[in-house]
Amino acid sequence: MHLQDAGNFRELGLGSDEAPSIVEARGKIPEAERSQIGRYLATGTVFAVSSGTLSDWFTGEKNIAPHHSQTDGVWHWRADLPYYVLRYGVALPDAFLQRMRDLNWKCPVLSQRELLAFVERF
Repeated sequence: MHLQDAGNFRELGLGSDEAPSIVEARGKIPEAERSQIGRYLATGTVFAVSSGTLSDWFTGEKNIAPHHSQTDGVWHWRADLPYYVLRYGVALPDAFLQRMRDLNWKCPVLSQRELLAFVERF
C-alpha cells in the first residue's frame, strides 16, 4: 500500500514545484471543522523524529511544533500540519478529510507491529 502525503506544500520544501502551495491552501478549511481536524492530526502516531523545531512559514514565529512526522497508517504528515490547519485553515486532500470523517474524527492508534510495518513501507 502506498502511503499518502498530506501538507507537503512546496514552500515548506516538502515537494516539487507541482506540489500544492500553502499560500493558495490558506483559508480553505471552514472554522467549524478546524478543531476536529487539528485534534485528529495532533493525535497521529509519531513515526519519525528529527532534532529541532519548526517555524511558522507565514510569520517566522519559532517553535510552533517539534520536527517529526506522524501517521494514521494510511496518511502521513509533519507535526506542524495541525498548527497550519488551526491557525490558517490550510486545505487538505479531500480523500484525507473523508477518512477523518469516516473515522468520526478519531485518529487510529497504531500498535507497535503496525508501526513497524508502516515504517518498512515508508
